[in-house]
Amino acid sequence: MINLDLQGIAVSTGSACAAGATEPSHILTAMGLPAAQARGSVRFSFGKDNTAADVDAVMKILPGLVGRLRVLSPTESAKDSL
Repeated sequence: MINLDLQGIAVSTGSACAAGATEPSHILTAMGLPAAQARGSVRFSFGKDNTAADVDAVMKILPGLVGRLRVLSPTESAKDSL
């Protein structure tokens, strides 16, 4: 979330109605996501002023950020050792 913010992309890790909550999204867990995955999710909100170019810009940045975080993630490192 911080890395996206540094790139000028505003996101959230939970629903707007649960701002500040530390528990995983009840919506995502109700959909069957494990709590760890729900905690690792990011919410992108779109409005009438967003454009396809905005989405393209995020899609250029996001894969690199995710890749760097996976290298640092203890859960990803554990998968590599299996």
